[in-house]
Amino acid sequence: MSYSISKWFHPFSRFHRIPVFKRVWLYLALMACYTAVVYWLYENIFPARFLKDAANVGYASLILGLLIVFRTNSAYERWWEGRKLWGQLVNESRNLAIKVKKYANVSMQQKIHMGQLVISFAYALMRHLRDSNPSDNSFEPHQPVMIAETIYDKIQEWYKEGKLDGFTLWQLDQHARAFNDVCGSCERIKSTPLAVSYRTFIRQGIALNLLAVPWYSASALPFWWSLPLIIVTSYFLIGLELIAEDIEDPFGNDGDDLPIESICGKINHTVSQIIPSQSRQIDREIMMSLDSGSASAVSTR
Repeated sequence: MSYSISKWFHPFSRFHRIPVFKRVWLYLALMACYTAVVYWLYENIFPARFLKDAANVGYASLILGLLIVFRTNSAYERWWEGRKLWGQLVNESRNLAIKVKKYANVSMQQKIHMGQLVISFAYALMRHLRDSNPSDNSFEPHQPVMIAETIYDKIQEWYKEGKLDGFTLWQLDQHARAFNDVCGSCERIKSTPLAVSYRTFIRQGIALNLLAVPWYSASALPFWWSLPLIIVTSYFLIGLELIAEDIEDPFGNDGDDLPIESICGKINHTVSQIIPSQSRQIDREIMMSLDSGSASAVSTR
């Protein structure tokens, strides 16, 4: 592995492309204006040097920093767990496709149909986690579960017809069951955010700390020295909170979320290679079927 000094400066050259910067710059502008107002008030209305001792706010900042680190780590654990689950889905999809191709004594058309179901599950799970289905009906069928049920139906049908032996049935069952396990674990991450009270407490702490810092720095540093320090401090405090907010739900469309569209495309590509079909554009057909609001359109093709 080679190291280059230029790599250390690469993040600064792409500063404006960092996803969180698109949201944090407005806060930084407001903080700069607030700091200017505080300095004007300090010099014109509060001539006496009060709040000289900055140690108190330093201690508060240290405690707040520890809480923010815990908040960011908790959010990143959720993001990383989501990535592992989608990595598991990639592996299970490949294994199921390979074993169906090699072990199932069925026609190629039936194998292709199973491959399409495997691909369909990934896209259905993505849409389910993103709540992108236009229907708001609470009784709408759970598309990933319906597709998983269809996979089980096909495996059971093959076994009853004698096209699978008992050991192969057990192997395919392990992979099919893993689909539901991945779906349930992703739903747990999505439906269980960090406690609202804790998030509110952190944000209140950040706001109070940033509101207090200019008053302490006004008695210690001139404006043009203090402003860059306050902006940098605000950037990291607010930026870390916004990053934690984004990655806490890793299945969205934000820049820091998981690239699950790319992962679905990878599943589509590899499964289509394992079980070649007449069309490599299975994902478009699947998305059109899922747009209709029914998983049965996919499962019965």
